[in-house]
Parts: sequence; C-alpha cells; structure tokens
Amino acid sequence: MKKHGEELFQIGEVAKILGITRKTILVYENMGLLTPALKDRESGYRYYSADNMTQIRSIRSLQALGLTLKEVSEYYYDTENIDAHLQRLMDLRTTLDRNIQMLQVRSTKQGDLTVRKTNLPRHTCFCRRYQCRDTTEAAYNLRDTYIAAAHTGKLSMLDRMFTMRMKQDPNVLDLMCCIPVDDSFEGPERVEFAETPALCIYYRGPYEGITTAIQALDAHTKETGVEVTGPFRSIYLEGPPNRRESSADYITQIAVPIKG
Repeated sequence: MKKHGEELFQIGEVAKILGITRKTILVYENMGLLTPALKDRESGYRYYSADNMTQIRSIRSLQALGLTLKEVSEYYYDTENIDAHLQRLMDLRTTLDRNIQMLQVRSTKQGDLTVRKTNLPRHTCFCRRYQCRDTTEAAYNLRDTYIAAAHTGKLSMLDRMFTMRMKQDPNVLDLMCCIPVDDSFEGPERVEFAETPALCIYYRGPYEGITTAIQALDAHTKETGVEVTGPFRSIYLEGPPNRRESSADYITQIAVPIKG
C-alpha cells in the first residue's frame, strides 16, 4: 500500500520480514511503544512504515539486552530519570562484557600461559592477611575470610574474591585474602583498590599449580621491562562448588598491576 508516496506494510508482512509474531507487534502497540503509520477505521487493518519497522528492531534490541518492556517504555519516554536509565544500560553492558570474558576464559587450555593485557576494576574489599603453610591452609583461610565478610551483610554480588602474594618470592604463601564488599562497608578490614591496567594469565588447573603461572608472568614482566605496581593477584573465576572436585577445570586469573 502507498501513502503519500511511502510504501506501507500490513501486520503479517512486518511479522514475516522481522521474524516476530503478530501478537508481539500488537503488544508493543498496546503499551504505547508503537503507533501504526495508518489504521483503516472501516476494515481495522493496520499499515506500518519503514520507520515503524526500525522502531520495532530498536525495541527488540533493548529487550535482547535484558530490558523489560516497561523499562523500554521508560527508556523512550521517561525524560526525568535519564541518569537511572543510563546506569541500567551501563550495568547491562558490564554484565555482557563479563559474560564474554568468561566464555573466552573457558576456552583456555591446560598449560596455556599466554600473557594478556587487562584492566583490574576498582574494588572495596574486606581483607585479612595470613601466613600459610600450603594451598590447603590458604583455601581454609580464604573461606574463613569470606564467612567473616558475609557476616557484615555487605558482600558484593558481582566481583570475584582474590588473594594477593605479599612477598616477591612466589613460593612463599604470605597471602592477603580479599573479599569484595559494598563501598558502604566500614571497618578495620576495609581496603580500597583503584582501577588499574594489568597483565594476566588465565590458568586452568588445580590451585597447587598457580605458582607456575605466577613465575611465568613474573618472567614476562622482567623480560619486557614492564613496571609492576603491586602484588600478584589470584582471582578465583571458576572452582568449587561449580566445578566440584574437578580441579583440572578450575580457572584462576593470575594478574599483576602495571604502570599505565
């Protein structure tokens, strides 16, 4: 159909072109997200323009990011809370980036000590320092630190816990156990970490072998002359309980902060 030289499409055609259902289009209309270019009062037929189809694609894109239709409506028409909607999209982007990173991490093979560039995010952490005899004792101390942090009621639900090697000798388990918490946490265990560029290795295997990755990363920084600005971190991405006893599939990000 033509309207003032513009080609219009019936609802069935739009549904077929965009790969959606007629019901979905009608839902968008009922929520005020979409207005047909033309509606025939006698027949009740709806006709849609290319702009209408662009709008539908935009709505679908926002839904694919995780927004509800109510949030999509607020995104388009709520001009008084733009900052809140922007933050929501930023949070979604962060989640998407994190999921992409995890898929990349899961492709890591055992023995792969490839050094990569990364950025370590800003953290506020609940921290305790321990002198550990072995990795078993280190695991117990990390667990105890996590429990203590949980009792504060301020645990961060997004960030990963990590340990830092406080001595240059990678064979010495002088560890700072760090559990991310909300910025509102106050207490003697509070430590703030600034966002920083870093080098890292995604190590796949049991915790007993982490020293191998630390040594490889240490050797790389010395060979390339990169200036290290902080202790080595072991950031626990996948391990017990989601990997249960399959320690060969544990994934730990070994990272060291560097000068930008």
